[in-house]
Amino acid sequence: MSEKYVQTVSSVNYNKGVFSLYFVGQDQQNMANGVMAENDNELQLKQAIHMPASGFMYMVSMIKNMLDDPRMAAEFDKLVAAGFLPAPDAEAVTVKEAVTETATKKRKSRGKNSDQP
Repeated sequence: MSEKYVQTVSSVNYNKGVFSLYFVGQDQQNMANGVMAENDNELQLKQAIHMPASGFMYMVSMIKNMLDDPRMAAEFDKLVAAGFLPAPDAEAVTVKEAVTETATKKRKSRGKNSDQP
């Protein structure tokens, strides 16, 4: 098994039941010389991972559960307070709440419809 340090995912693609995740990071030689990437164009592809839809959805579920954990929320609050992460945009939080509310309503309405003959 090999391990790689990556900074982020540059893209996620879906094609014919397979998700492809493309991970990027800084050039390690530049980092060793103290030169940090200043923009996304200076990042390089580190790894591509391909997985079936079922595996991708399981991964998303695990990440969602982790983000819903109050301990993780406290960690993010600490990172924001320390300046390592930007403060959440009020508009983005509102959009997230609206999407969550809409998804909840859809699930409830589907549940009601499934009881009918």
